[in-house]
Amino acid sequence: MAESEEKAQTFDIPKTCKAGVVVNEGPDFHVEVQDVPVPEPGPTDVLIKLNATGICHSDLHFMLNDWAIPKMSVFGTKCAGHEGAGVIVKVGDQVKTLKPGMRAGFKPIQDTCGVCALCRDGDECYCTKAVLTGLMCDGSYKQYVVSPERYTTLIPDGVNDYIAGPIMCSASTIYTSIKESGLKPGDWAVFPGAGGGVGMQGVQLAKAMGLRAVAVDTGDDKQKLCIDTAGAEHFIDFKKVESVADEVVRICDGVGAHGVFVTAVQTYPSSISYLGGRVGGKVMCIGLPPVGSYHMDVDPNQMCFKKQSVQGTLVSSMADVDKTLEFAKRGLLKPIYTVYPLSKFDEAVQKLRRGEIAGRAVVDFNQEVYVEGMSRSSPSRSPLGHTEASSSRTSNGKQPAVDDDHSDEEALLADDPLERDLPEQISFKRKQKPTASSSSFGLPRFFSSSSPVGTPSARHSPLPGSSNSRIQQLRNTPRANSDTELILNYLDTPGNAGEHLQDTKDATGLDWYVEGPGRRVGYDDLTAIDWIFEYAKERQRLRYLYSGATGVLGHLKQLADASQVWIILVAAGILSGGIAAFIDIASDWLADQKTGYCSNVDGDGRFYLSKGFCCWGIAEMQECHDWNSWGEAMGIGSVGGKWIVEYIFFILFSVLFAACASLLIREFSPYAMHSGIPEIKTVLGGFVIRHFLGGWTLVTKTLGLCLAVASGLWLGKEGPLVHVACCSANLFMKLFSNVNNNEARKREVLSAAAAAGISVAFGAPVGGVLFSLEQLSYYFPDKTMWSSFVCAMVAAVTLQACNPFHTGKLVLYQVTYHSVWHDFELVPFAFLGVLGGLFGGLFIKLNMSVAEWRKHRQYLKGPVTEVVIVSFVTALINFPIKFMRAQASELVHILFAECADLTEDTLGLCKSGKANTGVVALLLISAGLGILLASFTFGLQIPAGIILPSMAIGGLFGRAVGLSVSVFQQAWPSLFIFGSCAPDVPCVTPGTYAIVGAASALAGTTRMTVSIVVIMFELTGALTYVLPIMIAVMISKWIGDAISPRGIYESWIHFKGYPFLDNRDDNGSSIPDVSAAHVMTRIEDLTAITATGHTIDSLRKMLTKHRFRGFPVIDNSRDALLLGYISRTELQYALQAALTPPRNLSDETDAYFSHQPLSDPTMSLDLRPWMDQTPITLNAKASFQLTVSMFQKLGLRYVLFTDRGTLRGLLTKKDVWYVMNGMEEQVEEERAEGGAGLGVGRGGLREERDGVDEESEERGLLEREEEQDRFISARER
Repeated sequence: MAESEEKAQTFDIPKTCKAGVVVNEGPDFHVEVQDVPVPEPGPTDVLIKLNATGICHSDLHFMLNDWAIPKMSVFGTKCAGHEGAGVIVKVGDQVKTLKPGMRAGFKPIQDTCGVCALCRDGDECYCTKAVLTGLMCDGSYKQYVVSPERYTTLIPDGVNDYIAGPIMCSASTIYTSIKESGLKPGDWAVFPGAGGGVGMQGVQLAKAMGLRAVAVDTGDDKQKLCIDTAGAEHFIDFKKVESVADEVVRICDGVGAHGVFVTAVQTYPSSISYLGGRVGGKVMCIGLPPVGSYHMDVDPNQMCFKKQSVQGTLVSSMADVDKTLEFAKRGLLKPIYTVYPLSKFDEAVQKLRRGEIAGRAVVDFNQEVYVEGMSRSSPSRSPLGHTEASSSRTSNGKQPAVDDDHSDEEALLADDPLERDLPEQISFKRKQKPTASSSSFGLPRFFSSSSPVGTPSARHSPLPGSSNSRIQQLRNTPRANSDTELILNYLDTPGNAGEHLQDTKDATGLDWYVEGPGRRVGYDDLTAIDWIFEYAKERQRLRYLYSGATGVLGHLKQLADASQVWIILVAAGILSGGIAAFIDIASDWLADQKTGYCSNVDGDGRFYLSKGFCCWGIAEMQECHDWNSWGEAMGIGSVGGKWIVEYIFFILFSVLFAACASLLIREFSPYAMHSGIPEIKTVLGGFVIRHFLGGWTLVTKTLGLCLAVASGLWLGKEGPLVHVACCSANLFMKLFSNVNNNEARKREVLSAAAAAGISVAFGAPVGGVLFSLEQLSYYFPDKTMWSSFVCAMVAAVTLQACNPFHTGKLVLYQVTYHSVWHDFELVPFAFLGVLGGLFGGLFIKLNMSVAEWRKHRQYLKGPVTEVVIVSFVTALINFPIKFMRAQASELVHILFAECADLTEDTLGLCKSGKANTGVVALLLISAGLGILLASFTFGLQIPAGIILPSMAIGGLFGRAVGLSVSVFQQAWPSLFIFGSCAPDVPCVTPGTYAIVGAASALAGTTRMTVSIVVIMFELTGALTYVLPIMIAVMISKWIGDAISPRGIYESWIHFKGYPFLDNRDDNGSSIPDVSAAHVMTRIEDLTAITATGHTIDSLRKMLTKHRFRGFPVIDNSRDALLLGYISRTELQYALQAALTPPRNLSDETDAYFSHQPLSDPTMSLDLRPWMDQTPITLNAKASFQLTVSMFQKLGLRYVLFTDRGTLRGLLTKKDVWYVMNGMEEQVEEERAEGGAGLGVGRGGLREERDGVDEESEERGLLEREEEQDRFISARER
């Protein structure tokens, strides 16, 4: 069993649950579904959540109170039942052998003394202290029940809950009776009442044990079930023969039955006669009649002369229950039952009371009402995903029958190689934690308002072993509803009634053609966009524009339309440059306030100036009287006293700035936290995250960045500036509806705007374009590169015009090198690449470990509290160490600079000889502490980037290496390797090592390559250092990939669970080499809509029942020919619009999804325009690698799988993401364990892991709407 299955699972347990409560106990009783408290298990008990319960005749007697036993009410019992099957959700403190997640049954005996002779000999059901379930304690009519550990039966894999429930009583009881009868293989076993639940199971068990079964009952349906399904050799219809006893004797060799197993109490008076003259014959009494109703007239002479006997069986022992379950696991007990939803509880009980049910009646706790058109002859699936051979369930509660109308056709198809069954379905693991409500029966749902005529399994052979995939289990997981704002008008979703929604995609008066891209409304939050539809819609818009644009006015319209994107990009570039300048100025001033303030010496009140501008024009070696430190302001004269006071003020201001930034995020825009690059990558990949690029996010991110950078935390503003630039572009896009209403075009503009963010962060316009191309963009056509260049250039020019540093530099750490490097330096440059790769790989692992710890910690949970603690510790460490006290940008500038360009060596980096030893040690200590602090800082609820901290850390160890090489060269200048060095001229420039180290560290962290080299070139302007930087970056990426396959941004995408599929990922090891049929959600697990037979009201009810995001459309439930796909949003909008002016259709109006030539278009609703009539489809046997490639390259939301036109399954983007995720983790685990091969097991796929129930997050198109609670907007907070 997989490792994940061995761990105890946790479940969300409600305070109340549904239960069938007995009302008016006695002859006029009925069962009423009520909410009752969930019981609490004792120290040695387990709490079982039942998925299904069988209904037994014993339950009727308990509720009728027609036995000579006390009433249920005497014991305080409200719920009958003793045939439950479900899953353990909680265990007591002293429970040792059972744990949550195990499947368990609930039996007729709840507990016994466990110590008497009867209990020790396996006859515990006769124990005088036995607690009868459903009489002396609440039974399985209640969804949550308590069971003692010692008397709890586990249900094996391969037995679904519909079968396992009745096994707890009826099947196991008849098994015990057959076993105790002593019959041998070949003996005749007669079953009066064989059409009932106990009798039907008895016939099957008798056949499995080698007996020759004779069924006695009435009706053609029951005869068909007993003979064809249960396996009886003979069926006697007691209404069609004069004497059942004579017919039994005739069949049984003319002698009589070896055993008679009475389950129908009406046959007790005549049952002895079935034995005829059989020596040693037995009558086994199983059914319990009401007191004084039926008796057996036994002739003692016959008993003695023929050695005949009568014996009773109450219920089974635990051992016999386990043996009966083993029969079911081997497929020897076929699922013959009628399933009722919870709302039909009383109907099921009353039908059983009237004898109108063949097989066993089962109530499904997870089904409130019937699912229309549900197939009853297709493979049945349990709530925990176990598959059985067949099912005779009916949706209306009628007697089931086996469908063999197409047996001949199936026999022919069996020989067709194209009709071979798809391989057994396997699934993939999830990271999420299972919940008690995660179970789903996974039944095929073909929704049609009219009665179905069959399922695809009637035409094609069923999929063998098609166990319910994790996708289906997770899809049915109920979640708390989110208040996420929808984007449609008039939707009647609970919580949004009457609310006007925005961004309707079909807002214009243009009538879309049915054969065109179809109609769409805006995308819901946290869903994927349809790239193909968006570009098709844009092409149609342009065609409409150009076809009607004639003359001068027409050409002006075309020009105005073409210029919209350029206006947005220019405006976004200007705003991005202005915001970057503001952040530079504000953060510089706030950071200086930690050490002092600009005094009013000249009387002109210059407190608003930073230290640099306050002391502008004063030589660095001269004292600046206008700048007062906090020690001087407090009037402290001693050096030590000043140091302590300045230390305290440094800590106070650092904590204050960080706390304010965190409070801004918490109160106004949670999406403004972090760097924003993982979310931008996800958005550009086609995911919709509303409010992430909103106006409040822009303002909050800007102000938060100023405070966060000034706090001195180990973070940077470079990554967040990308988010700021995208927010700026999104702000201007709202002014142009043609761009704003097309999600694909919006992402092209955002890709271009992202380049502006890096452009103003590094003063590197070309590097910004390459950064967007290499790191961010999912789809980057040639025109986007030109747009990116323009936006990056405008942003850089704006920043240059603002000149925030008054130095003419775009960023503080721009440097210029005058020296050249030597051949021997290639070795230390390569060594820096090794260090950068090690740093990047290990930092990512450390940072993600901290993130995992932060998510699961049980203390200091407040995000603001955590920010305060981290900022306090950071300030406490930073102040005493001169390299860490400086702002990160200032530190990088000093590390990069040549000593000749520094007028004052404030950090002691320009010493010579052995004097550098202490400096090298301090540089390495600072780098180590920086790694630790950055790993805790990146991920706090605060605007924070990782680019500048990575460069600072790389610069620290790069400068240390450079100083070490310089000391070595100065100590041994005559070595042959230094032959190229000129005398009396510095041979080694340590600053160049710092910039190479910074590039390698950045490459190790982000896994960028070309863009880093270009950015560093633009920072230094030294073309001669491009080669060393390239070498270091190349080695760093290789080593980083070996340690951690994902970069820092991809790791955070993975951590946050965003459904991002990298279309540039060529790592084939993460894609399992299987067919798509192994992973897809099969047709049996989908809710498909038939093309006709609907009304508006029936479709609205269907939407209320099934909360999925989309539905395949098929021609009918028998053939299941795929016609298209319609999303929930479009269907809901179309139905509501039809009921409102101007159409004002009634609820009973016919609605259809296919061409209806005889229908009146004014009096019916054609939903074809809202349906995707040309969805991307693949053959079900297609390679999964091909499927993944299509998702990655085409940006698909879903792919439908067919077999010669017949729908076979579906995969969504999130499904593929889960598989890829699991396989990557498996590869990492195997690498860690030293394994070389890639198996199919614990990672992305499943082998023999059916029944493992795990929780899902939001799933592309087919996720439930309730699965959005992870993402909270500022308004909701």
